[in-house]
Amino acid sequence: MDISIIISTRNRAESLVKTLDSFQAVKVPEGATAEILVVDNASNDNTREVAQRRKVGNFSLRYLSEPHPGKMWAQNLGLAEAHGTVLLTTDDDVRPCPHWLEHMVRPIFKGQWDAVAGRIELAPDLVRPWMTGMHKHWLASSEDKDGWPVVLVGASMGFHREVLKRVPAFDVELGPGALGLADDTLFSWQLEEAGYRIGQAEEATVRHHFDANRLSNVSWMKAARDLGRSEAYLLHHWFHRQLKWPWLQGLMLTAKLRARRRLQRPLPDGEGAPRWEMSYVFHIEKCRQYDVERKRVRNYVKRGLVKRQNGVVP
Repeated sequence: MDISIIISTRNRAESLVKTLDSFQAVKVPEGATAEILVVDNASNDNTREVAQRRKVGNFSLRYLSEPHPGKMWAQNLGLAEAHGTVLLTTDDDVRPCPHWLEHMVRPIFKGQWDAVAGRIELAPDLVRPWMTGMHKHWLASSEDKDGWPVVLVGASMGFHREVLKRVPAFDVELGPGALGLADDTLFSWQLEEAGYRIGQAEEATVRHHFDANRLSNVSWMKAARDLGRSEAYLLHHWFHRQLKWPWLQGLMLTAKLRARRRLQRPLPDGEGAPRWEMSYVFHIEKCRQYDVERKRVRNYVKRGLVKRQNGVVP
């Protein structure tokens, strides 16, 4: 098998159907073989039935079950079970363009890059006039990132199997179902730390058809908290940085947020969130979580590639 595509999913059978159906139009490079692995992360809907009965063009399709909740548990099972030389990940709410696969794998097979980040666009019906570049970035868009460092995003990323010899897995304490975010970010940083080359595949486009509920103010606040918790984890465990007086910083920021909300009150049931509110919530949650993480033994040596097990790097 030349190419494996891993789709981790949980209780989103309806969206998964649309994603799998969109692969009917995706072209497999001439002479190559490709498989899709649907990794069911403890779903209680009809995900199993959808995955086992679907036929997807020139792809072989395999269903895997990961009972431990947390997306990175599912991703790691996919890595362990994949047969491909090149491994790609995408999400159950993504629709790839017909030439997505070809543009993703070509630079890896040619040895130009060790890993690639594809282009992620937001579905047009989900774009709002109030969105800034920051809002789009938090929704995984790569459309307004000129000049930014290339970072892998799970909705459209790929890498050669060889990188797993040095960076063998995603951190299961990050990502959906755990602290919330930064799973793919840490993986990118670890690849770079190991000396691997990451490139941008601008022509490898997918569209992100996320649930419209993610545009609500409540969802933006959850995303800010998730990012804050994930950032705190990385500061302590991977960067080995200190955050002074986190509990005091958190109290001061909470007081400032309450005061500003009284003066500039957002609509709690409406769409969107101002950047100032997202920033405050992010920093407050980072302080709270850092106060938790700093009491733990660090999971990595500084900027490490492999997570420690019982305090020891395997």
